[in-house]
Amino acid sequence: MQTLYYGVPQGSILGPLLFICYVTGLPLVIPNDGNKICLYADDTNLIVSGSSIEQSSNNALNCIKNFFNRRNLLLNPTKTNLISFKTKQSKSKTELNICIDEHKLNLSRHSKFLGLIIDEHLSWDLHVDSVLGKMTSGLYAMRKMSKSCSLKTLKQIYFALIHSHISYGISIYGSTKKNNLEKILKLQKKAIRIMLNLKWKDSVKTFFAEFDILTVYNLYIFETIILTVRLGLQNVASHNYNTRHRLKIEKHNLEFFKKKTSYMGSKLLKYIPVEIRNLTDHKKFKKALKAYLISHPVYSIDEFFCPDSAG
Repeated sequence: MQTLYYGVPQGSILGPLLFICYVTGLPLVIPNDGNKICLYADDTNLIVSGSSIEQSSNNALNCIKNFFNRRNLLLNPTKTNLISFKTKQSKSKTELNICIDEHKLNLSRHSKFLGLIIDEHLSWDLHVDSVLGKMTSGLYAMRKMSKSCSLKTLKQIYFALIHSHISYGISIYGSTKKNNLEKILKLQKKAIRIMLNLKWKDSVKTFFAEFDILTVYNLYIFETIILTVRLGLQNVASHNYNTRHRLKIEKHNLEFFKKKTSYMGSKLLKYIPVEIRNLTDHKKFKKALKAYLISHPVYSIDEFFCPDSAG
């Protein structure tokens, strides 16, 4: 038995919960001038926006450092990443002098946050590459097991080793460029061909519905709509008439804005059947939406918006 006077015991079951309680007041010490802080277990992220990024960042970091000092915690500069988000069209070079204890933080082009690889342009290219690598490993396992396993078992392997990696964070990274999603879809098709021992040119579109598998596009649509509704970013209609042209979509000046989950969620909601959109019970709405998307596999977002354009 060891007595701790500061901090929380590492490796304990209650450790993560106690740590959250220990730092629960941190957001209250951050200056409210365009700064936001995101806490998840022992992962702390500071989001700074405004006309003076340097000054705001240094002020906020000093507040965080003082908060930690009062609790005998250290803010480790070597484990702190700094990313300056910007569009790919931005030609300005970012030079920021942001420090922790006179230790200047180096700019990173990307960082891993809760399993998602976030890059400075929010292109999600690196994260998609990571997903593709995991999918390839899953396909290898499926190919090996296909010689001795039933179709039911192969489907279970698919959902465990492939679907799980695609679905994680899809409502966020699914806004990436079409070419990235096409790469994921291509490997999904390979998985179905392995299940059925089909030739590489054989069409598999109907089998997505038959096997209750959502294409990467259907999965993005499903998760984005569900997240949008759950967070109240766009309410599900509660009346029995068509609201396709009444759903409010935020105005924007940048193409970059279209990547927002709230924007895409509101837009996608317009194109689901009104009888599903009018469901007020969340569980029934989720079940009906998933069943609809499974029965209507799409190979692009444009196909979802215009089904008649499918090739």
